[in-house]
Amino acid sequence: MSRPTTNKMSPLRTTLPRLPVSRRSIFTLSQLRQYSSSSQKPTSQTGVFYKAWTRPVAKTALLAVFVYQLAYWGWSKLEVDDIKEQKKAEIIRLEAQVKKLQDDKRREEK
Repeated sequence: MSRPTTNKMSPLRTTLPRLPVSRRSIFTLSQLRQYSSSSQKPTSQTGVFYKAWTRPVAKTALLAVFVYQLAYWGWSKLEVDDIKEQKKAEIIRLEAQVKKLQDDKRREEK
C-alpha cells in the first residue's frame, strides 16, 4: 500500500484500521444495556427534588463560605494593619518621652 507522494502536509491524525468486533461482545453489551434500563425504579419526588437542587444549593453554600472567608481575611488584615500602626505610634511616643527624660537628666547634671 504505497501512497502517491504529494506536496501536501500529512494529517496530524491518521485513521486506524477498524478491528472486527466479535458478536459475543456486542451481545454482552446489549444485554447489559437491557438489564440496566429494565431495572429502573419509579423516581420519588424526594429523589427528583434532591437531584434537581443539590448542586445549586451546594454551589451557593460553597460560594457563601468563600465570600465569608474573603471578608474575614480582609477584616483581619485591616485589624493587623491598624494594630501595627498603633504600636508604631506608641513606640514613637515612648522614644520621644525617653529622649526628653534623658535630656532633662543631662541638664540637671550640668
